[in-house]
Amino acid sequence: MAIVQHLLVSGRRSTAAAIVAAIVTLVAIGQLRDPGQATMQWVGLNAGIALSCTAMGMLILAGIPTHRVGRLLVAAGICATTAVLAVSWTGWPPLAWLAQWCWCLSFSLVIFALLFFPDGRLGSPWRRALAVVITVTTAVIAVSWAIAALDPRRTYLLDAVPPATARAQTFLVIAAAATAALLLETVVVAGSLWLRWRRSSGQTRHQVACVLLAGALLPMTIILDVLNLPGAWILVSMLIPAAMTLAILQFGLYGLDRVINRTIVWLIMAFLVIVAFVALVAVSRVLLFGSATSASLAATGVIAVTFQPVLDRVQRGVNQLLYGDRDDPYRVVTRLGGLLGRTVEPQSVPPLLAETIARSLRVPYVAVETFGRHGPQILAQYGTPAPETESFDMISHSELIGRLLVATRSPASRFALRERRVLSDVAQHAAIAVEATLLIHDLRESRERLVVAREEERRRLRRDLHDGLGPTIAGMSMQVRAAQQAIVGQPRAAGILDRVARDLQICMAEVRRLVDQLRPPALDGGLAAALRAECRRFTGADLTVNLDVRTDLDGLPAAFEVAAYRIIAEALTNVSRHARATTCDVTVSKGQAFDLTVVDDGVGFTPAGQRGVGLTSMRERTEELGGSCLIAAHEPHGTCVRVRLPLRLDIGRPTESAAQPQEVSS
Repeated sequence: MAIVQHLLVSGRRSTAAAIVAAIVTLVAIGQLRDPGQATMQWVGLNAGIALSCTAMGMLILAGIPTHRVGRLLVAAGICATTAVLAVSWTGWPPLAWLAQWCWCLSFSLVIFALLFFPDGRLGSPWRRALAVVITVTTAVIAVSWAIAALDPRRTYLLDAVPPATARAQTFLVIAAAATAALLLETVVVAGSLWLRWRRSSGQTRHQVACVLLAGALLPMTIILDVLNLPGAWILVSMLIPAAMTLAILQFGLYGLDRVINRTIVWLIMAFLVIVAFVALVAVSRVLLFGSATSASLAATGVIAVTFQPVLDRVQRGVNQLLYGDRDDPYRVVTRLGGLLGRTVEPQSVPPLLAETIARSLRVPYVAVETFGRHGPQILAQYGTPAPETESFDMISHSELIGRLLVATRSPASRFALRERRVLSDVAQHAAIAVEATLLIHDLRESRERLVVAREEERRRLRRDLHDGLGPTIAGMSMQVRAAQQAIVGQPRAAGILDRVARDLQICMAEVRRLVDQLRPPALDGGLAAALRAECRRFTGADLTVNLDVRTDLDGLPAAFEVAAYRIIAEALTNVSRHARATTCDVTVSKGQAFDLTVVDDGVGFTPAGQRGVGLTSMRERTEELGGSCLIAAHEPHGTCVRVRLPLRLDIGRPTESAAQPQEVSS
């Protein structure tokens, strides 16, 4: 079996080698027979695409047989091979006609391969739309050239002699416009790869970086082409398929970020040197009366003097683009200081802190981890969590309060010593802000626990007074009255008992007063019953109050019952006094939070208006329990009061989900 398999593989290789040899022979014979039909650069470009795309596509399909990028590269190689064969035998009219338009298919298929790179899927809807646009553009180019090539002469339509027909010229204009559109679409595809590299991490980032590294040679290729230096386009046409194959098959992808950095720097420097040399030579020849040697020496001297300062500036610019402000820690610290100065809400500090560090240093993930009573807790995070993170201690007042977790830019990379120093300094400045935030959270939590404990104690005292001391005093009063009736003919004793009875009545009234002050008596029957009674009390000829209790309200802490009752009573008082409303809807529900909503159809609410005691009281009662109170105008007219109270014991401490900032498209 192994021998048969070996023979099959050997047969396939021999067949492939024979096909390649036949194609090369046909191209060589055609070029030797009639070399004037196409430039060698054009033939070399298509030959490079044919060779690289076919070989690299077959290599991808050998490793991943169903990968779309491999199939597209093989198809591009076949189209380029057809173009080379056709252009080498333009003496035969059918091949002359085919040579006019089949070249564009190979270029478009390479663009498609870049669009499907690296996983063979389009993914987002806009990429699918772009694929449709590229397909239509390619079809317009191919059809326009094919129709134009039907007219004589069927060799090269762009030749000046003999001129193309009017119909052919019309279709050539259409093809030129479509070609310009295809170039623009190619730029969009390249931009999408750049954005994907910026936003991705891990393996995908390294795969895209490999192709971007090859594509970075494109500007240099354009410059060399302008200077009439042949061969540059052939090199790029072979490098891009090779880079895609390298990335998909994952041959040593890691550590490319530094290579990309240096490649971009030296490409920019090469571009600047070429442009500066040409410009300086032109200016110097004018000033030195046409002496080419003197002009070249002068240009070389100027470039030599300015090369290092320009290189340093370009390097700083590229570092800023790729790594953010790692080279300027003062700027990072200043940005953090400005952030803390502008932030009003303490709970907003950790999320903004993580976001600022991630954006300033161009890292994919930053988290603020604190050490509390419940162990390590992620207080805030920004970006996508990564497996490779480095931690930096946050120490304040000689106490470790947490860590700053920062993901590296790629799994195999590590932060440089300079970056570690910057992150350590940032962690120390962040520690002060995080400690202040934690202290404020602890203070709020303590206050909220005190409020809950206070109301629970009041409910217990009210129950004890109402059910214990109250009946005892009432019983004693009845016994005194019975003793008064039993004593006959003893006026002195009867007077003493009468004074005792009056004192007991006073004590009983005082107990009732204390009971009523400790907790609203209406809540004795439950919060739902108390709210129904309150709504009935405000319902009259001019105002109708509707109550909707959507869930069971049993089991609420005493503080929540009192706060809900007082807030709704205050809201209904404001409606009856100021809103001039005819209808008011009260909605109460209990889920993960306790929600209260009061909506009326009155004259509305002006945010800039004067705040009364009632609104302030509602906000204070809400904040005591760590909730939120929103009072705003209601459409089309009226006022809406929305109160949300968190139903948890650790009220006031931000959870991980609450601490995460909203993700921003970068």
